[in-house]
Amino acid sequence: MPASSSGNEQVYAQLEACDGIAQVIVSPLQRCQAVARMFCETTGLPLQIEPRLSEMHFGDWDGERYDVLWQSARAPGIGDFWQSPWQHTPPNGESMSAFHLRLYDWWQQFTATPSPLNAAVVTHAGVIKQLLAIWLALPEGYDTHLSRLEIGYGGMIQVSVHFDEHGQVWPKVVF
Repeated sequence: MPASSSGNEQVYAQLEACDGIAQVIVSPLQRCQAVARMFCETTGLPLQIEPRLSEMHFGDWDGERYDVLWQSARAPGIGDFWQSPWQHTPPNGESMSAFHLRLYDWWQQFTATPSPLNAAVVTHAGVIKQLLAIWLALPEGYDTHLSRLEIGYGGMIQVSVHFDEHGQVWPKVVF
């Protein structure tokens, strides 16, 4: 589903307001890629499409309205998933463990080589929530943050990444 024009304008304005962006890394899904591509074409910045930044694959639930999913008698149901996402995988979808591992792998590769360059990452709310769990070192299997964090369309967070003298990565979420 593509983002609305006002959503694209909001994301574009936020990207413009970021200081010193040297590259843009984006999910391959249309909602994110359209605005990132437009921004990079205007600014001349390099665009890297990163498949691991795709939203969690919800299988048979993708494209369904929430009210339909809530009324479905099929197990596991969406209520089961929201209450215990690590124990319930959407039918024909991606497990929470696989989703977490995909994002953890991306983060490890992204930070494998210290860089002074700033990057803008354009991705989805579920991806951002799971990356926050990684950055905050929440234990695998922890899921409270998924329902207690609201990241609206076009929402933005800032993460400052520091490397110590041993090459250890220290991400800080900046408010």
